[in-house]
Amino acid sequence: MNWRDRLNRFMYGRYGQDQFSRFLLAVCLVLLVLSFFVRIPELSLLVLLLLGYVYFRMLSRNVPARYAENQKFLELKGKVLGFFKGKSSRAEKQGDHMIFRCPKCSQKIRIPRGKGMVEITCPKCRTRFRKRT
Repeated sequence: MNWRDRLNRFMYGRYGQDQFSRFLLAVCLVLLVLSFFVRIPELSLLVLLLLGYVYFRMLSRNVPARYAENQKFLELKGKVLGFFKGKSSRAEKQGDHMIFRCPKCSQKIRIPRGKGMVEITCPKCRTRFRKRT
């Protein structure tokens, strides 16, 4: 029996690696590099504790508990990335359109770019004004 078969047999029924453990390993790597430059003994201890937790998760046979932890991590990651993605998507949308304000009521009006000189009618107060897009 070669070493791969033995490893596969050992890992059978264990949780293995997921996105949360990869994230924790990346945090460990960053903290380890940081500990080389900043001599804080507690930082090295934190790295060791995090590595221990990562290996505990990977070798655990309690698959439902590890799966629930990963789902909570993915949910939190989605919220954080969604917050920043919402900001960038608004900036991307502005690339196709221009935003003008009505001179009378200050209502924001979105007009497609590249239409040349257009006459805009405010949907709120019906004021007409001309702008170049």
